[in-house]
Amino acid sequence: MIKKNILILLFILFFIPSFSQKNSRENDSVKIYHDIHEYAKKGKFSKFVYRLFFRSSQLNHSNNTSSTEAFKNDLITYDGRIIREIHIKTLDPFGFSIDDTTKVPNNKLEKIGNSIHAKTKQFTIKNLLLFKKNDPFDNLVIKESERLIRSQRYVRRVTIHPKEILTSQDSIDIDVIVLDSWSILPNGSLSSDQGKFTLKERNLLGTGHQINGTYKERFTDKNNAKSLSYTINNIKNSYLSFNAIYDNDYDNNSQRAFSLNRNFFSALTKWAGGIYFQNKSQNEFFTISIDSSVINPIKSETQEFWMGRSFKISNKEDYDSRTKRIITSLTYNKKNFLERPSITLDPSSYFSNETNVIMQLGYVSQKYFKDSYIFNYDIIEDVPYGEIFGLNIGYQNKNGTSRLYLGSTMAYGKKFDFGYFSSRIEWGSFFHQGNPYQNTLKFESHYFSPLFRLKRWKIRQFIKPSFVWGNHRDTSQKDVINLEGQNGIQGFTDLLTGTKKWALSLQTQMYSPNSWKGFRFSPYVTISMGSISEKNKNLLHEKVYPKVGIGVLINNDYLVFNSFQVSFSYYSNIPFEGNNIIKTNSFENDDLTLPLFSLSKPYHITYQ
Repeated sequence: MIKKNILILLFILFFIPSFSQKNSRENDSVKIYHDIHEYAKKGKFSKFVYRLFFRSSQLNHSNNTSSTEAFKNDLITYDGRIIREIHIKTLDPFGFSIDDTTKVPNNKLEKIGNSIHAKTKQFTIKNLLLFKKNDPFDNLVIKESERLIRSQRYVRRVTIHPKEILTSQDSIDIDVIVLDSWSILPNGSLSSDQGKFTLKERNLLGTGHQINGTYKERFTDKNNAKSLSYTINNIKNSYLSFNAIYDNDYDNNSQRAFSLNRNFFSALTKWAGGIYFQNKSQNEFFTISIDSSVINPIKSETQEFWMGRSFKISNKEDYDSRTKRIITSLTYNKKNFLERPSITLDPSSYFSNETNVIMQLGYVSQKYFKDSYIFNYDIIEDVPYGEIFGLNIGYQNKNGTSRLYLGSTMAYGKKFDFGYFSSRIEWGSFFHQGNPYQNTLKFESHYFSPLFRLKRWKIRQFIKPSFVWGNHRDTSQKDVINLEGQNGIQGFTDLLTGTKKWALSLQTQMYSPNSWKGFRFSPYVTISMGSISEKNKNLLHEKVYPKVGIGVLINNDYLVFNSFQVSFSYYSNIPFEGNNIIKTNSFENDDLTLPLFSLSKPYHITYQ
């Protein structure tokens, strides 16, 4: 019965878009709001109520359709001119528009919302720019600056425009206009056994700093878990980020970590590097027999340092040539165990001190195109594409033994007529005396379709298959993988383990037409499934675990607060938890994130 239902849902997910039709316009909801607007004019009280809850300016807005072509903005004709002045203007999130800077909030709730919102400071935006006064205008630098500002989660929209100077033919001014996003984000989830509440501040006092706090409680034993992080994304225009984390879970596993890091955040970046320190305490469960286990505390400290340099391949000035780079980088890290399990529980000394040196040589083509209606409603999004080919060579000293490490990464992504497609394959292995150890092979693809139309609805399909295979792994019962998380099934258990797995995630995102009585419902449906198997077992013969989820984004352009989300997930079976389980908000509608086409810190291919 379950398999039959899955097949039906798969049919719906894949073939609904094929019945797409041309978009038609209906004005019923606009008429309703127009009538309300006209009625509100008849009295002072009705005017007050109307202004409190409605945006009359939205009555003149027609349906927005977006395409990649609409976002093209070729500024190459300005190349070489000297930038005289840079004018930065930031706008509060409610009632303002970057397309019409004369537009202002016109009701009380918009004004109240803006009054308690800390607008982004001008210096915060200035620190994100890759250009400064007296620099020659560079089309790619401008586009990359706009993309980097847009990537900040506290920015909703941004435009960077050159402005002609009538008295000078060789100079221009630059106007930067930024529309803020509401930066305080509460979130939560609830199931039969636990509750979770998260509060994020993505733009602390307008500085771009982020604070993220989470509290969870398990109802069965009243245990709680909490985490807190603080992030500075960009220290004084260096794109050096600082991150501090504290985390303590239900079983009193905890970590304290901080890092300073500068990635190859753009194809124009020459230098990258970082440092990382972590102190970690965890209570590991070791199985002694079928019905018996023991808990052993483990404490460790990790330190890591890395540096990288990129080099141009060509002196040509076209976009494709300038986004291709050769990457070289080097990592040194060391992990010491302050407390570890006895030899009885860990006979292979899996938890033991180790030192690693890893070198990387790679080629990247790091590009982006603009699109919309992907993870957000009618907001410009930068989609990464390009090519990666990287080789890692490393050395490890562990348990008094020196081992060679070899790894490789290949990735390719592009926008085709049939949609966006990217794929990535990674392989890595240690070698000692000519024998391979702890082999890891990973494969992952991402696809999203063009926008289809079903009458007046826009629809986009997402597909993400993945595969992880391990061979010659350590004999420790901890050198295993599970089926939970973004590399498997969100909300699943991490107690079911093995050495190889596959997973498939499907998501159909629907974007509503103009409105239904002013409300725009954007529902989405997800199906996830996967299998996991132990060593020497056939993965294809293992049980398939499905999950079905539904959710809806509710928008209303006439009301002050633009959107909120509700979602539910159904699991027919979760091992060690039960059957027919429903969880709320166990996924977000952007779980199917897209990979970046960049190389940064060298690393061992992660086995997860």
